Amino acid sequence: MDNQNSSNSANNAGWWNKYSYAKHVAIFFGVLLIVGGGYFVWGNYFSTNARLARQQQAQYEKYAAWENDFNKIMTEDNYGGKTPEETLKMFVDALKQGDTDLAAKYFYLETDTKDPNFMTRNKWIEGLKAAKEDGALPGIIEIVEKAKFDSKSSWAESAWFSVLNKDGIADYTIILKLNTFSNTWKIESM
Repeated sequence: MDNQNSSNSANNAGWWNKYSYAKHVAIFFGVLLIVGGGYFVWGNYFSTNARLARQQQAQYEKYAAWENDFNKIMTEDNYGGKTPEETLKMFVDALKQGDTDLAAKYFYLETDTKDPNFMTRNKWIEGLKAAKEDGALPGIIEIVEKAKFDSKSSWAESAWFSVLNKDGIADYTIILKLNTFSNTWKIESM
């Protein structure tokens, strides 16, 4: 019987050795998976570079959304003429009718992101309403109608108009800018 027990023991020991080998291989791959997964998780989610990459992606997405909104607003801002002269005529016509809201639409939107009036023309709306209340619209109309195109100061997307005094010096300057999104001329300053 001892012989049979030792034979069974030997068979069992061989099975155990095979199982032990498989167990060690499984443990090795398990540890490898845990370490590799931990490295992957750390590298892609918790490391400084991963956090910076997520921040940069978020900033890029925020900028892309802002740019999309900006382009849409600028494209829809189509009050104005195909030439600077046409825009000035439309502006004067609106002032002659006393329609300061319409007249303000011929001004370029505020594009300085730090300005509280960003993407509005609030300062022009308020200024024209104040000029109307003060009875100053006829004076503005007169200045705009006297203004002459200044080819020396103008270029492809900017047109200057000046009212010169008797000495040839500009008393008033009106600058128009082409809104390239809507392809209309807008008053930038006066």
